[in-house]
Amino acid sequence: MLIVPLIITLLFHDTGSQQTFIASLYSQQEYYQCIAELRRYSMITGADMDYSIAYCYYKGKRFSEALTVLKSKPGKDTQHYLLLANIYTALQQYTDALQTLYMCDSTRDSNLTLYLYKNILAVHVAHYDWDNALAFYHSHSDTLHEMRDIFSLLNKAKQEAKNPYMAAVLSAMVPGAGHVYAHHYTDGIISFVTVAVLAGATYLSYTKDNRGLMYTFGTLTAIGYAGNVYSAYTSTIHSNDVINSNYRTHIQNQFLQFNLEIFLPEWMKQ
Repeated sequence: MLIVPLIITLLFHDTGSQQTFIASLYSQQEYYQCIAELRRYSMITGADMDYSIAYCYYKGKRFSEALTVLKSKPGKDTQHYLLLANIYTALQQYTDALQTLYMCDSTRDSNLTLYLYKNILAVHVAHYDWDNALAFYHSHSDTLHEMRDIFSLLNKAKQEAKNPYMAAVLSAMVPGAGHVYAHHYTDGIISFVTVAVLAGATYLSYTKDNRGLMYTFGTLTAIGYAGNVYSAYTSTIHSNDVINSNYRTHIQNQFLQFNLEIFLPEWMKQ
């Protein structure tokens, strides 16, 4: 019985009207209703709408559904790999994102090659992998020559990041030194003064043979010392995150802007 309404639908189907309807849903960010219409459009016309469907899932932040659509698709093209890599990046699965990008064949199109290289750089930048971002830029500087200013920013991002383990070791050697190393000068002074005062009070209690105060101040000194080391470690990590995030935003906004919408059908972007 279902064959009759299907035949009627096929005979009287208005492709242009449905395309307009899908485009309006997309422009209104009604992504899930848009997906339903894209599936119906694909069933009626036989058009391959897998990329458009996966992209709508991606825009709606339903990444697992987008992955399902793309991973099960045979014969993926470059745009499918690019979208798949961006989904992996959004899920912070950076290794999978890079492996996917290296599957792309863009050698026949210089514009697509540049687009691919920007995506690879974006994955490295997304998780603050400045070393590999710099190495990739050096390896493909001929293609990326118009983005030469990105090199100085990547270098600055790498140099400004501090080693949290080094901060902890320095603070273990001299209280507050790790904070100073990470440019947290006020915290460094406070840590040094706190530990020094408590250590001095402990020693003074010892010289006066006041064991009660000596044990109390000694315990507080140990806690302050350990807190100074831990604080140097965690505050360095936090400051690195802030610095890295600022550089990532700057680099992405200035050099790595790309829009996967360019691979959608033209009628869908009206």
